Amino acid sequence: MKRVIVATILIVMSILSSSGKSSEKGKTYALIVTGINKNAKDRQAKDKAIVNLRTFLLDSTSMKSDSLAMLANSRSLIQNESQVSTAENLKARIVAFAAKAKTEDRFLFYYTGQANIADDKLRLNLPGDDITHEQLAQWLSRIKASSMLIVLDCPGAGLVVETLAGPGRIVIAGCKAEQPYSTRFSDYFVPALADTQSDNNKDGKVSLLEAFTLASKKLDDFYRRMNLLKTETPILEDNGDGKTSDQPWKHEQNNSDGLAASKFFFADQNQKAALL
Repeated sequence: MKRVIVATILIVMSILSSSGKSSEKGKTYALIVTGINKNAKDRQAKDKAIVNLRTFLLDSTSMKSDSLAMLANSRSLIQNESQVSTAENLKARIVAFAAKAKTEDRFLFYYTGQANIADDKLRLNLPGDDITHEQLAQWLSRIKASSMLIVLDCPGAGLVVETLAGPGRIVIAGCKAEQPYSTRFSDYFVPALADTQSDNNKDGKVSLLEAFTLASKKLDDFYRRMNLLKTETPILEDNGDGKTSDQPWKHEQNNSDGLAASKFFFADQNQKAALL
């Protein structure tokens, strides 16, 4: 009888120990940046998107406010809530996160704004000096987090994917390299992160892939409804080979990108966020 009791106690202790380890999660850090936008309507839409993204991250995940930073252009309506998105401030923020983030953590870099391609380099248009995608890649390489999500919602974003891709990284570009016009991807992607309509498999959670899928569909619907030529095609890369897919929801059939994104969740299960 004593042996049975002792064995039972050991089993219970083992379960409690293993469950305690599995409940330990790394922190999530995020840097959200908006670049220059000369068009007032476009600037307001992007301001709304990043404010909604911040609301989502703080309300629906375990992220703390000191783990999130925002940088905005000098004409942004949210300037009083952030620093100016100069190259100097951007680098300083990444360096600060690099000093805090550990390998078990996750890091999100999200840029939305204008950009242009010159000399085969994507230049993010910031107040003051622009930065190239090569500079961005070099700075982000300092982050030790083993899981990283990089979203670039800007013209020509597809050019940078191969440079930014790597193990443990998911890279989303709002459009392909040859698409030089202003993008609307964030207008649909950010709300999709907390939209129950995104939950295709009805498991009560929204994966990154599901949010990407709904955003792509709604973007297609927009251009169709407005009878406009589609000027942006969102793409995703999540297996480290630098090659992208514009239909990652077909990853099982196509043996392409999408698997890692299907297993990437931001929101805690059964917790909802109300976006503005």
